[in-house]
Amino acid sequence: MRRFWLTTLLMLCSPAWSQTIVASVEPLAKVVRSLYGPQVEVVTLLQANQNPHQLALSPRQALLVQQADLMVWLGAEVEAPLSPLVARRDKRSVALLDVPGVERRESGTHHDHDGHEHHDHGGAHAQNGAYLDPHLWLSVDNMILLSRAVVTALPEGLESQQPEAWQARAVEIQSQWRSRLAVLAQRPWLTYHHPWGYFTDALGLAEPVVVSQQLDAGPGSRRFVVLAAEIRERDVQCMIREPEAREAMLKRLCADCRVEALDPLGRDQPTLNYLDWLDYLGAGFERCLKGAN
Repeated sequence: MRRFWLTTLLMLCSPAWSQTIVASVEPLAKVVRSLYGPQVEVVTLLQANQNPHQLALSPRQALLVQQADLMVWLGAEVEAPLSPLVARRDKRSVALLDVPGVERRESGTHHDHDGHEHHDHGGAHAQNGAYLDPHLWLSVDNMILLSRAVVTALPEGLESQQPEAWQARAVEIQSQWRSRLAVLAQRPWLTYHHPWGYFTDALGLAEPVVVSQQLDAGPGSRRFVVLAAEIRERDVQCMIREPEAREAMLKRLCADCRVEALDPLGRDQPTLNYLDWLDYLGAGFERCLKGAN
């Protein structure tokens, strides 16, 4: 009997099994949270006030990367500051760009009419001169591949029927929005830079008018005139505005546009899981495009 009570006491005093997953950006964390139960803590590395295009990590964030039981990130091509930290880890890591079959959307270099060359700061230079679009999480297919890779790396602590139930629902939501937005597919729209390609390509939406290929540089004066003319000619009446966009410049370009403020990193909707966030983004695009005559 004494041994029984001693064993019971030791079990009660022992910490419960738990794991910590650190995801580099909020959309990856949204996916991972949907898969695991309460025994697994999911932490987003990038804070809401940090610029993902010019990422500088604090000592605390570096420690999070080192101590995580599983590190989930995009990969060295688009998250270079993380690369040396992940390389020094002695625990499991999953890089989305290392997962076979991941969609890689590339965009060319943009030259404005003042002769300036602009690149997206978040992109990685490819051998063919194009730049890798770093917003890979906006591809539902990419997130399905990520979910498989993550649960392979950490199979313990999953919620019931995961990841299969999540994957099936993701496919269903994307199909629903593609059908729902089909009547608006040819409507023109405006964006400051273009983080939405993975999302809008899958939904069959038209290519937008893009102000700049980078967030921290606006168009030159001649480029501005050309953009204004294109907006008039295409009768653009929908503006999708990301948080870092230059709002005053967008208003000058399209004063009558209906504006939908959406964050491609999901920082404005921290309580939504990834699938609910997809619905939120789809509804935002629908409102904006419907507002066009």
